[in-house]
Amino acid sequence: MGVLMVAIAQIEQLQFQYALANQPSLAEINLTVNAGDWVVVAGPSGSGKTTLLRQFKRELWPVGQRLGQVSFNGQLLADLDPAVSAQKIGFVFQNPENQLVMDTVIQELAFSLENSGEASANIQKRIAELVSFLGIQDILYASVHELSGGQKQLVNLAAILILQPSLLVLDEPTAQLDPIATKEFMSLLQRVHDELGITIIMSEHQLDDVLPLANQLWLMTNGCLSYQGPVDQGLQAIWQQPTLRDFMPEIPRLFWQQQLTTETESVPLTVVAGQRQLPVGSIHDQLRPIVAATQETLLTADHLDFQYTKNEPYVLNQLKLTVHTGNWLAIVGKNGIGKSTLLKVLIGLLEPRRGTVRLLERPLQKWPTEQLFKVIGYLSQQPADQFSAESVRIEFERRAVQLGREHPEEAATAMLAKLGLTDLADNDPQDTSGGEQQLIALGIILLANPKLLILDEPTKGLDPLRKQALGRLLQQLQAEGLTIIMASHDMVFSARFANQCALLFDGAIVAQEAPHQFFQSNFFYTTPINRLLRPQDSAALTWEEVDR
Repeated sequence: MGVLMVAIAQIEQLQFQYALANQPSLAEINLTVNAGDWVVVAGPSGSGKTTLLRQFKRELWPVGQRLGQVSFNGQLLADLDPAVSAQKIGFVFQNPENQLVMDTVIQELAFSLENSGEASANIQKRIAELVSFLGIQDILYASVHELSGGQKQLVNLAAILILQPSLLVLDEPTAQLDPIATKEFMSLLQRVHDELGITIIMSEHQLDDVLPLANQLWLMTNGCLSYQGPVDQGLQAIWQQPTLRDFMPEIPRLFWQQQLTTETESVPLTVVAGQRQLPVGSIHDQLRPIVAATQETLLTADHLDFQYTKNEPYVLNQLKLTVHTGNWLAIVGKNGIGKSTLLKVLIGLLEPRRGTVRLLERPLQKWPTEQLFKVIGYLSQQPADQFSAESVRIEFERRAVQLGREHPEEAATAMLAKLGLTDLADNDPQDTSGGEQQLIALGIILLANPKLLILDEPTKGLDPLRKQALGRLLQQLQAEGLTIIMASHDMVFSARFANQCALLFDGAIVAQEAPHQFFQSNFFYTTPINRLLRPQDSAALTWEEVDR
């Protein structure tokens, strides 16, 4: 007897073109989402993933020309009662800050229910039930502004779940979370899916944690669905398109790259499945050479203490750090531990309570501001704050003029090409994706040819193709003498490209080592390949470092 599939959402012959755009963002989309599905949407930046996800939530429909039909539970979305849409279709955004509207967690949960017209007598009961299910009693009365990124995203999810939706749509929900917060969030989504029967559609660039949980994979290319179907066949479709292979999670990529699976075996997606299928003694290490540090000290931090107000705990406490010229240092640690604060102290945007930062052996406070920011380039987590022009090209040209470049148009064109942004040259930078904004802001910074580049989560929102391109570009600049300090949640990117890694914990740098020494002894803050191969005494961190 066959399994009865019940469609919860359908899209038929959908085309969508943004107002003022020259071509459609979505073309000939036809799809069916069955109740209980867990769908992962993958594809390069600009391929239409977010535009597609917004079609499932009428309140989020972008402005433009729409042809075709979107339906939910057999009813056209355009005709759906607004109250039903608000309650039954939940949407979680990439940036946790964008959804929070109240001051405390309990107010956020109550606001969702009050907005939906829930009877006052039921509100407390619904909150009590959900808080118990999610285990968030400890933060119920906390200010949302004091929560970590992972906690904020959890509260956003809770504010939707309290309405008891049947369809949950998530747009890169873990893009700003550290590895541990990501795994916690995914585990919670698994409970929501498995125990509550909620259908999930989510876009993701990092597929390692989510694909083992999903049953459907959609691949988007240039506004079209190039594949939709089961996950294992979707991975084969990715493998057959060399331009998309960087989207492959690390473990299946290794198995296909080294031909470690037979034709009858399915490719493993998890560490435990990989260890069961990996033939003993079948691989050996081919570790990448690590750039040796120079003896010249570029920056030192000595006994740094920092707190935002006198009554708060210290964010940085007796912190010491030394960075040599030509190094690429990746600083890792959980959300809210103080990585961004440290970077701001290192460039003088925040003043430490005690301690000294020296750049080229000169105390930071003795550098004239204009001179300092020719030596240091800083990319924050809010890159759009740097934008003022109506197009990316003009943004670069204006910066080149400010820097006194002789040929600003040529400098702008070269930087567009260097960062792979030529296709976006005439776009308004405010209208580009989060990952694209990171690259645009980086281009503005690199035009000054700084000696030290400070990056706060530079891979946030970048698809795997652009992430690899960014890594190669930064390695090239490092080879030319640029020093890089990067705060990152991306263990694989740090392992693949940095030549020093440090862990920030309890206000101090508790470890600073070359990548293989740093990650090999870590249990949580490490890479999937390291976890997979550890029983075979391998020091490899990425699939490229493994050979047969």
